[in-house]
Amino acid sequence: MNEAGLREAICACGRTLYTRGLATGSSGNLSARLADGWLLTPTNSCLGELDPARLAKLDWQGRPLSGDPPSKEAFLHRAMYEERPAAGAIIHLHSTHAAAVSCMAGLDADDCIP
Repeated sequence: MNEAGLREAICACGRTLYTRGLATGSSGNLSARLADGWLLTPTNSCLGELDPARLAKLDWQGRPLSGDPPSKEAFLHRAMYEERPAAGAIIHLHSTHAAAVSCMAGLDADDCIP
């Protein structure tokens, strides 16, 4: 997929996550790998209102190349791409249910979702 198509796909994905209640306010961020870098949602952006032209484009050193300032979670996305070279995209959410599970007393870190 070319860059323009990938920008549109990120925005469509963000809209569906937001509409389904899996991302609220400005929580969560999306990214996707390009041949010459990667795209990332801008800082403090609502996934339901993304604009393809405003997505941040970064190089593999994490330097912004175009678009709005990238999410403050850029370091996390970059580390994941480095750890998993085959990954083509990352969805990082703080959905209500996942956040609630993370606060449960006595949570077994090895089996947190039975």
